[in-house]
Amino acid sequence: MDVVAIFGPLTGDLATALAYWLVFLAMQVVPGIVAFRLDGERLGPLLALPLQQFVYRQLMYLVVVQSVMTAVAGARLPWHKLTRTGISAPAAGASDIRADRVR
Repeated sequence: MDVVAIFGPLTGDLATALAYWLVFLAMQVVPGIVAFRLDGERLGPLLALPLQQFVYRQLMYLVVVQSVMTAVAGARLPWHKLTRTGISAPAAGASDIRADRVR
C-alpha cells in the first residue's frame, strides 16, 4: 500500500491511489473501533491512525531493514545491560510493606 501511495500520484493516477489508500485506512479503522468499543475506550486516539501510516510504519520498516541487514551480515549484538548507579528513594508506603515482610 505504501508503494501505491508513493507511486500512484507520480504516475498521474492520483484518484485510484487515493481510493485504495482510503479503503486501506477503513480496513484499519473498523477493527480499531470494534477493539476500542470492546475495551470501553474513547475513540479519540483513532484520529491519529492516518498519521501512523506515514510516520510509525516507516520507522518500523527502517528498524526491520536494519535488523535484517545486521542478521545477514552475521553481526552478533550483545544485550545492553543497564549499569546501576546511585540509590533511589523508596516508594511511598514501601517501608510499611518491608516491615510487614520482616515480621
